[in-house]
Amino acid sequence: MNKNKTLVIIGAGGHGRVVADCAEQSGEYTEIVFLDDSVAERKHNAHWAIIDTVEHWINYRQKADFIVALGNNAIRASIQQQLQTAGVNIATIVHPTAAISKHCQLGKGVVVFANAVVNVGTEIADGCIINTGATVDHDCHIGQYCHLSPGVNIAGGVRVERMSWLGIGCSVIEGITIAENSQMGAGAVITQNTKNGLLYLGVPAKAVRAIKL
Repeated sequence: MNKNKTLVIIGAGGHGRVVADCAEQSGEYTEIVFLDDSVAERKHNAHWAIIDTVEHWINYRQKADFIVALGNNAIRASIQQQLQTAGVNIATIVHPTAAISKHCQLGKGVVVFANAVVNVGTEIADGCIINTGATVDHDCHIGQYCHLSPGVNIAGGVRVERMSWLGIGCSVIEGITIAENSQMGAGAVITQNTKNGLLYLGVPAKAVRAIKL
């Protein structure tokens, strides 16, 4: 639950900038700042201030909500878990144009970007990115630290297990399970259950190689 009026975003790249814009448009925060290791070279990400390096996050934990804005699932998971262990309040950010059923669940550290849809009965676990225009239909489960890229479409009853990444424009038919630590390429159409640690490409998608975990 968001409880502070200051939001600290870890990661001042392009993804972090979109998270900041989403948080600003939500109207929940009066101050939005970044922690990033580039602070010696630059002081702003767009018009938001970069105030310190990532390692100094502990100096802000009592007065701000935090969110980790890093696209790499494994790094995002590692940092968010460290923050949660320390008792930091982790924000959940939802763009005002996103359509989120009141009968779904969003975990800590989730970001839902503009024009995304999350339908009834769906659970989005901690640390997930539901990117611009992505749709998740009814009764789905999206595991921890997954990334659904812009324009992903997921039909009803799908399970996407933790740490998986679905590329831009990917589609998943109903009832499919996307295995843990797997990746779906841009425009892939997933018509069968996938296996752990593999990259899938094409229409219909087929496994092409193992990915580096």
